[in-house]
Amino acid sequence: MTDNSGRPNIPHDASEDTLWNVDQREDSPLLSNDTPPTSSDTEDEVDPTTIYAQILKDNLPWYKRPSPYWLFPLYGIVSITGGMLTSSLGQFETALLCREYLNRYPPSNSTMMTLTVAAATATELTSGLLSTMADSPSATLPPSMTGDKIPYRPGEECKAANIQAFVALALGVMQVLGAIFGMLSVGYWASLSDKHGRIRLMLLGAFSSLIMLTCLVIMGKWWDQVGFPLVYIMAIIGGLLGGIGLNSAMTFAYAADCTPSSERSLMFSRLFGGLFLGLAIGPFLGGVLTTAADSIMPLLAICYIGTFISGAYLAFVVPESLPSKQSAHIQRLYEQAIGPKAMQAAESSKKSQENVPWYSHLFRSLQFFKPNGHNTNFIILSAISFLQTLALNGTFSVLVLYTFKVFDWTVYEVGVMSSLGASVRLVSLLVFLPIMVYSFHKWNDRKRQAQASQPHAHEGPNKDPFNTSSSSSTPHHPWADRLDHNDADTNNRIYKNINGPLIGEAALNLSGDEASFHERRRRQSDIDPAATLTAKQVKNNNYSSTTSPTNTTSRKQSVGSTDSQTSQQEQRKKSEKARDGLKLDTWVIRLGFIINSTTYIGYGIANDGRVFTVWSALHALSIIAAPSLKSLITSQVEPSQFGAVLGAVQVLDSMSGALSPLVISWVYAATVGTRPEFVWYTCAGLTGICVVLSFMIRQRQFGRRTSNA
Repeated sequence: MTDNSGRPNIPHDASEDTLWNVDQREDSPLLSNDTPPTSSDTEDEVDPTTIYAQILKDNLPWYKRPSPYWLFPLYGIVSITGGMLTSSLGQFETALLCREYLNRYPPSNSTMMTLTVAAATATELTSGLLSTMADSPSATLPPSMTGDKIPYRPGEECKAANIQAFVALALGVMQVLGAIFGMLSVGYWASLSDKHGRIRLMLLGAFSSLIMLTCLVIMGKWWDQVGFPLVYIMAIIGGLLGGIGLNSAMTFAYAADCTPSSERSLMFSRLFGGLFLGLAIGPFLGGVLTTAADSIMPLLAICYIGTFISGAYLAFVVPESLPSKQSAHIQRLYEQAIGPKAMQAAESSKKSQENVPWYSHLFRSLQFFKPNGHNTNFIILSAISFLQTLALNGTFSVLVLYTFKVFDWTVYEVGVMSSLGASVRLVSLLVFLPIMVYSFHKWNDRKRQAQASQPHAHEGPNKDPFNTSSSSSTPHHPWADRLDHNDADTNNRIYKNINGPLIGEAALNLSGDEASFHERRRRQSDIDPAATLTAKQVKNNNYSSTTSPTNTTSRKQSVGSTDSQTSQQEQRKKSEKARDGLKLDTWVIRLGFIINSTTYIGYGIANDGRVFTVWSALHALSIIAAPSLKSLITSQVEPSQFGAVLGAVQVLDSMSGALSPLVISWVYAATVGTRPEFVWYTCAGLTGICVVLSFMIRQRQFGRRTSNA
């Protein structure tokens, strides 16, 4: 029998008529709140992605169902072809820029440029590049640089200090230009994905890759005619189209759309693992192919084919992940499941992005980081991501120079260290982290089972079966107060009015078995005919004492039924698992950055190349923090803002990418003559700040979502 207090009516399975709102969501407070939730609070506490994933699983065949596993073939193609290109692209660009320098400033020319990275200011470096682009003196190239064929790797003459300074300067300016224009565009593209879908924006990334490959082919064929300006045109176009950062944000947004929060960090780790698997294989294959062909053009052709295959795979195979892009039936199920308030919030988020100029999205993205009392965790996580990117990009910019100077390493030793690091990252993400997650959840499950069994250890056989008081030490659940209230109300009716006409209906709360219910009524009518009611009388009495009529379906789905209790327990386990996942992600981030900072110190104290390689392998273990960081960031916003928030974080990372060559390279240039290892202590300091910030994460605040930007 139902009453106005609202005992939840839990169905046996999820269907269009029986979907119910979950009382916990992915970002419920990690520390328990003693205040009982109100009905309005319960209505808001929904885990949309968990419900959405379940709806997709129950109502769509596998080939139409959005899933992060669709991304693995895409990651395989992109990471392998990208790794193949990375192995030769640096040397190819160095050879082209060296040719440009020798074209304009031949060795016999007394006006040879002598700027160096260590001594030149930003203004001098920029003016030097502009003058290089403006002047075009004729010269006779060295033998290795002559002919129509552009070499894919630099010659011996390119080892000169002034040429290396020019090449480093040109590549640095290209990186800064790409980062600046990426800051302006990535927030805009990412926010559009929340409305138009992730697939379209991933296709934009494929189009951007085709433009980059086309520019490389043109530079390889006609460098002397149009090559040098095309370096910066390519960087600007790539930045305006979002670049690599947009592709990364969209793939993680796609995975977040259809992955329950409790499984998100583990899924992100698998995506990272797929990426590093390709990066471990690709460079070796690319180096072998380029060396055998004595040209980079066959490699570019393979990348063309891989990009076209990726685009076709996205356009015709991968299903869209957004709920708004699903069929009308799926959308209706999802709307009924999450409730009107969540749908209104999602629609409000979409409308806030309409009619907004693209150039203003940079500032709109930064509004995510404006303190409002509810987004402290988000600001901390974003600051960690910013500092991590600053240190990481700085590492890449000085690693080769440092190892060449201190250990006299060649490309071979650097390649061995890179392959070892990629292998350690792969094992960490696909083996070590899953074992850690599994062990953590197993330990929590055993702990809860032990706590649940303690109150029953000293209960006698005559324990009152109607006593469902929540005074035991079992974990508190948001429905507990309502359940206790309803059970007490039922018990009062049973004990005080045992011969009353509604005894049959009161028994509904004790069993969901329709046959046994009628059998009890038949036996009761034999003993006390006064208590016998016709079906019409029962219906009338029940209707007069409740807000809605009770039918056979509601009886079978009452809370007292075994199936309903099972459904409630399963949902409670999911909620507890989501909270446990947030706790685990927080500690994994702390552990990862402790390893990161410690191994940077190891870089500095290493006095032998083999010791440095060991520290590099240990440093690779810190990759476990990356998927947890992404997972916690997405847990701070509604699913309708996954794309926007990942784009906002990517804006910060683009800023960090623009600052890193200036900050870290400047530190290295200023100390290389006296203490070259000081650059690693600088990186250790940056990641040490990340450790401090990670311990400032307030777990209780995970119950609040960041407001719209």
